[in-house]
Amino acid sequence: MTDNPEELTPHTDGDGYEQTPAKARRINRGITAVIAVILVALAVTLIVLFFFVTPYVVSGESMMPTLHNGDHIMVQKVGYTVERGDIILFERPGSDKPPVKRVIAVAGDSVQFDGQNWLVNGEVLQEDYILTAEYESDYVSPFTCDSAEIADMITNGFTLGEGELFVLGDNRNNSYDSHRYGAISSDWVIGKVVNVY
Repeated sequence: MTDNPEELTPHTDGDGYEQTPAKARRINRGITAVIAVILVALAVTLIVLFFFVTPYVVSGESMMPTLHNGDHIMVQKVGYTVERGDIILFERPGSDKPPVKRVIAVAGDSVQFDGQNWLVNGEVLQEDYILTAEYESDYVSPFTCDSAEIADMITNGFTLGEGELFVLGDNRNNSYDSHRYGAISSDWVIGKVVNVY
């Protein structure tokens, strides 16, 4: 006879197998470890989602055909640089939802609209991603821009200052963007679109 209580008190699990308290403790430790791993993975995922990459839903048709109303996008919020051609999400004063637009020019670039084409640094912008290359007759005018000054700047050409970006929607005739309100501040940028799902 032994004084070890583990040997004296076997238990039966639901399948009819004998289970000692030591075995039960090992199983409990295993379950606890699995739960801990799951919780750590969940915490890391939440940190990544809220601080590094964040999901958003596209609202509107200004970025068609690249992005459609209701598309889900992932926006990288840290560790990126904004370059010509990038699609960004930004806060614009007076806008209730953050707009999503394509960057066509960055600080130091010259921008001009000649009535048929956008020119960046004197070169016609090659844009195979836009919905249509046909611009409405009043696309850039004192009547469609937020001010006559903006219309004059765009038609005569101007150079973006430090920290400025010029952004346009791919659905050019149906987009409220820099051709209406001028350049935006790079400080307004929330992040760069890195995935559509």
